[in-house]
Amino acid sequence: MTLKQTLLRLPLLAAVALSLLTGILAGLGRLGIALPAITPGAVVNHGPLMIGGVLGTLICLERAVALSAYGGRRQTAAYGVPLLAGVGGLLLALGSLDLLPKALIAAASAGLVFLFYLLVRRHLAPFTVVMALGAVCWLVGNLLWLAGYPVYQLVHWWVAFLVLTVVGERLELSRILRLTPLSQRLFLLAVGVYLAGVCLTVVQLDTGVRIAGLGSLGLAAWLLHYDIARRTVRRPGLPRFIAVCLLAGYAWLGAGGVFSILFGGVRAGVQYEALLHALLLGFIFSMIFGHALIIIPAITGRAVSFHRVLYVPLLLLHGSLVIRVAGALGGAYGLRRDGGVFNVIAILVFIAMIVAGVLLSRVSRPVMVKEGASP
Repeated sequence: MTLKQTLLRLPLLAAVALSLLTGILAGLGRLGIALPAITPGAVVNHGPLMIGGVLGTLICLERAVALSAYGGRRQTAAYGVPLLAGVGGLLLALGSLDLLPKALIAAASAGLVFLFYLLVRRHLAPFTVVMALGAVCWLVGNLLWLAGYPVYQLVHWWVAFLVLTVVGERLELSRILRLTPLSQRLFLLAVGVYLAGVCLTVVQLDTGVRIAGLGSLGLAAWLLHYDIARRTVRRPGLPRFIAVCLLAGYAWLGAGGVFSILFGGVRAGVQYEALLHALLLGFIFSMIFGHALIIIPAITGRAVSFHRVLYVPLLLLHGSLVIRVAGALGGAYGLRRDGGVFNVIAILVFIAMIVAGVLLSRVSRPVMVKEGASP
């Protein structure tokens, strides 16, 4: 990685790290655990901060890095997109409830749509279109946020941004399996049902959430059946770790779909929490755990070695989430709180392991490890 690339990427990663730390600690505040360093505004901003300030910035940065491989001034300017999201996230982390962070993150989502436009123009394929639709969902959700819609209604657009980004990437990797036309049609059908439900939430929240849940269930079933993780879970080392993360995440995507169908358009409370955390913690963070050792080298230019100790935070994440959801839905609020605390511990431990791996690495260039290969 060149000095110019370092100057562009590392400050953004630092902003993401600060927003992530604030966001997960603010999550403790929503469980009733007060921390002096976390402002009430940051607690209120927990959801938008994690989705827009953290995950949105990372996805924008990943797209900018991919685009920068083509070179040119336009590609360097692509780093302005994650910069907008990163600054917006920092303002949310500081507890700002003003219009500015919303506007910055909305502008970042518009920029991401443009980056995907460039990508789709270069390579028109079902997976690029699905990921582009995810970026459009983020933009729509942010515009609704700016317009004053309640978070419980627009959050399904934000979640769709993350879900479609992930499933689009998995469809891309599944091409090596030479998917049949029927399997591809089933995938697009599930995406269509999911998107139809998300769109419907604007005018009919309850029905829209249930239809989106049906689409989530269809996507989970498709991924569990067709994804390459079913094969790579038999391989040793990093490929197996990634596969375990993916398969566990797909199970939570299915659980989120079931919760959506059963609970519908809930606006608060334990059902709302169970539905969102099944998707955002169980599915999305499991994807992050699985892909961190591939994405981090691509962004930082430093390799991170795999070690089996990484299974510890992974098992802690999923085990504590089961306890949290079961405690919430069963009325055992002590278990709900304890599960939430261990969710935070699992994420912090994983981050500490990854950071230690980066700092101890002597490799100053990206080393990509394919899922189907042994590390």
